[in-house]
Amino acid sequence: MKKKLELLAPAGDMASLKAAIASGANAIYLGGNAFSARAYAKNFNREELKEAVAYAHLRDVKIHVTCNILYKDEEYEQLLDYIDYLYTIGVDAILIQDIGLLKLVRQYYPDFEVHVSTQMSLTSLAAVRYFEKLGVTRVVLARETPLENIRHICENSPLEVEVFAHGAICVAYSGQCLMSSMIGKRSGNRGACAQPCRLPYTLKEDGQTLNKEPVYLISPRDLCTIDHMQDFIEAGVTSIKLEGRMKKPEYVAAIVKGYRKAIDYVYDQTPDYTKEDVNDMKQMFNRQYTHGYAFSDYKLVDGDFPGNRGMPLGEVMGYSKKHRTVRLHLTHELNQGDSILLTAIDAGRPVNKMYQRGKLVNQALPGEDVDIEFDTYCDHGEVRKTVSTKLIKSLDTLIHQPRSYRILDLELYAYEGAPLTLVGRCDGLSVEASLEENYHHVKPLTDERIKAQLGKLGATVYKPGDITIYRNEDVAMKVSSLNALRREVTTKMDQALMNVQRSGKTLTLPAPIMQPYEKRMIITVHTLAQLEALMDHYEYLYYYYDEYIEDALALFAKHHHVAGVYLPRILYDQEINDLQKHLQDVSRVIVNDYGTLELFQGRDVILGPGMNIFNHYSANSFDQSAIISYECDASALEMMKQVSHEMILPVYGYIENMVLEHCVVSQYYHHKKIPHCNKCKGHTYELVDRKQVGFKVFTDAYCRNHILHNVPLYIRHHQRYPFSAFVMFYDEKNPLALMRQIEAEKALADGNNQPILTTKGYLK
Repeated sequence: MKKKLELLAPAGDMASLKAAIASGANAIYLGGNAFSARAYAKNFNREELKEAVAYAHLRDVKIHVTCNILYKDEEYEQLLDYIDYLYTIGVDAILIQDIGLLKLVRQYYPDFEVHVSTQMSLTSLAAVRYFEKLGVTRVVLARETPLENIRHICENSPLEVEVFAHGAICVAYSGQCLMSSMIGKRSGNRGACAQPCRLPYTLKEDGQTLNKEPVYLISPRDLCTIDHMQDFIEAGVTSIKLEGRMKKPEYVAAIVKGYRKAIDYVYDQTPDYTKEDVNDMKQMFNRQYTHGYAFSDYKLVDGDFPGNRGMPLGEVMGYSKKHRTVRLHLTHELNQGDSILLTAIDAGRPVNKMYQRGKLVNQALPGEDVDIEFDTYCDHGEVRKTVSTKLIKSLDTLIHQPRSYRILDLELYAYEGAPLTLVGRCDGLSVEASLEENYHHVKPLTDERIKAQLGKLGATVYKPGDITIYRNEDVAMKVSSLNALRREVTTKMDQALMNVQRSGKTLTLPAPIMQPYEKRMIITVHTLAQLEALMDHYEYLYYYYDEYIEDALALFAKHHHVAGVYLPRILYDQEINDLQKHLQDVSRVIVNDYGTLELFQGRDVILGPGMNIFNHYSANSFDQSAIISYECDASALEMMKQVSHEMILPVYGYIENMVLEHCVVSQYYHHKKIPHCNKCKGHTYELVDRKQVGFKVFTDAYCRNHILHNVPLYIRHHQRYPFSAFVMFYDEKNPLALMRQIEAEKALADGNNQPILTTKGYLK
């Protein structure tokens, strides 16, 4: 019988972990102080991790530790020591993005459960097949994966499948977003994203600004799928993940409580979640909810506000300049200590003092007017409650309410001439306690009284199961003896359930085997005109796969040139099937996802930037040539010299900062994505930030937006490095002239000899 859907909850600290477990989580994911994708969460030090594992295991809850970022070469020694520590303290699974780390863990810790992070951008069965061969246990699919694709993967792979079900989401495909990294050197792939998606932008069409005032074109709502548990279960999903490692314990309690009810209702027909449960979640934090792309909800972005919306509270009726108070008409209850937000001025504050008819009050009810101290003038608009003290107290009571997590069966043996013995059995484990008892000097106890005494487990994590008594009929015993045996058995069972039987290992990192190779220039183009211009001048040419692929292949054939194709970073199974039909006779491919890597084995494959080759351990874990990550700095390049096969340095091109299922053009015109609306056809687009920096946007053949960096990367003195070179052209009109400048390592200029602004990326 298939296991019940796992409810996987977040914990940024011990208080949140306890809140999640008390509210019904089956498993907790958390991170250590280092090596984790939430660098700004409180996280856990080593002693706290050990405490967390023991606390959770005693309550029949698993611990998954996140190691879901890319690592620098110099971090690997400490990283592997940390992995060894997690292994020895009994962590149930680790979540990994870095492919070099993943392969090392599978090699040295074959019994350590590995989950593939959503940062790996897995969207297809073909990609999952790649990780089946590596022996991982679970894959976390991209948040954008539609339900039918989730079902297809679940039905055709033995691996466990985990999906995101609730909380904050990235607007771009995780693992493929370099926006924060390229703008301010705060890398999402290193756990330090500055969230530029939450900022306002204007949109330019053919150079003309469409929206006069900046709006939040790429700031997504929060995900909420609480009414889709039946769909996930029927699709075969193993685990649903709730986001929130940087949220408060009460937030964690509210969302876990609601989803626990929703899951149990499907399986056990226990009471379903209610509107009040959803309101509790909203009051703790929400940016409005979307069902997400899994359920074809294309209203991903609102555009007007990026922060916490709380719950509707009422309406602003006026403002008193004399008393510096704002008057509210309430539709819901308001209590002293709550926090409010006035949406008209996007300003809020805690309610410290409130008045009715000039008198201080600590509560106001629906239908009433109330005056609140507020320094900023506001005389109209909606008011929302963003913190509810009453709800927080209620959730705090839930968190600290005693509850049982395991069933303990007990067997009492009381025979003349033998020690009084109590045996406890729980989840396949058995413990016992004995003491010498003088059976003749105490009043006999009935079986009912004995069972009642042994069943007093209220201060433990257990509830009594079967209690069986084996004794001579006339044997008596002391109540104090039963109490002592019960305490000893529960203590021993606690220790047995928390016991870890795994020993640490001594690891020797693999030594690189150096092999020289001849440097070459590899060029990818976006347009047929660029391909035509460069065709007779360069051997290693690749065309960026799009709807004109057949024309590009015909052009290669016309010039008797070996065809090369650069594949997209995001591909679903149906898209891969279509792509394979076009590329049957193409031998050279640059792959950017694990699905096409799996399917194009045996061809002349180069690993593209989408594979995030960030350290030499990752590079050496493949046999194929690889393009070095755009996020590598000079020290990383030094280590890349130790790779045993060809490494390729990006030396020119507009970096793809984001790949989005969301569409900024459709968002502007329709306030949501309308797939293949073709509004973008025949136009050029730019997102412009608050500093008036413009980022080009193009839409690919699959209706996905790609947001490019504002200026191209250019590593002028690239020939000093012992690597091949990679050039990516986007919309450049004279690629041959640019190539001549790049090869000569000159400062770049356009056709009018005007300097081209460029960036060195991380090589400064």
